[in-house]
Amino acid sequence: MTKRHRNSLYFVVKEQIMKDIQLGVYKVGDRIPTESELCEQFQVSRTTVRFALQELESEGILERIQGKGTFIKRKELQLLPTRSFAEDILSQGKVPGNKIIEASVIPAESPLDEFLQIPTNSPITRIIRVRYADEEPLIYERTFIPWSLAPGLSNDNWDGSLFTHLKTKYKLSIHRSVENIKPVLADKTASKLLNIKEGMPCLQVKTFTYLIDQTPLEYNFGIFRGDFPNYRVERIFE
Repeated sequence: MTKRHRNSLYFVVKEQIMKDIQLGVYKVGDRIPTESELCEQFQVSRTTVRFALQELESEGILERIQGKGTFIKRKELQLLPTRSFAEDILSQGKVPGNKIIEASVIPAESPLDEFLQIPTNSPITRIIRVRYADEEPLIYERTFIPWSLAPGLSNDNWDGSLFTHLKTKYKLSIHRSVENIKPVLADKTASKLLNIKEGMPCLQVKTFTYLIDQTPLEYNFGIFRGDFPNYRVERIFE
């Protein structure tokens, strides 16, 4: 950056917005003041403000949404095939977290008995949990696993990857999962557990996981925050 650029009015505006982000004045997802408000705040022209915002947008710091305003953009997280959620989060320099809200055994009713290919009313372990990246809630999910494949799972003390626990304790050879994804709006449960506003765009993810012999291991229903994009649909576990 040249001295001339550093002394430019747009650079002063840009640096102050950056400083406000670092100090927590603006947080990820917040809408920043309008161009008119910034003009008044810094006593500069709209062209100067617009130039500063354009640079911040090109650097991936801001995001403009037509008709809504300019927002602090979140750095994208990419969940890739062949890796667990925890591995994905760790690979991107963040700390994965896992909070189990409920672990219980329930009878298999429709459509769970069909999804898991087990007799009606046979026992299923249900796990409800919230998953985090750097202590920020990212997904809440309800997981259903036939009790016969992992007896006693609801009483286990495990932390981190559920699949790692299933492989280690129950010797299950997990092969692949297929995920059906569609956009939805956050309901009251998602708003509470993910600390987001009700009606915020999210992704609904229904996952079917299979063992090496194609036996259904898991049905998972999850709500994934919509401000964390880039999600793939199939995983292969080796």
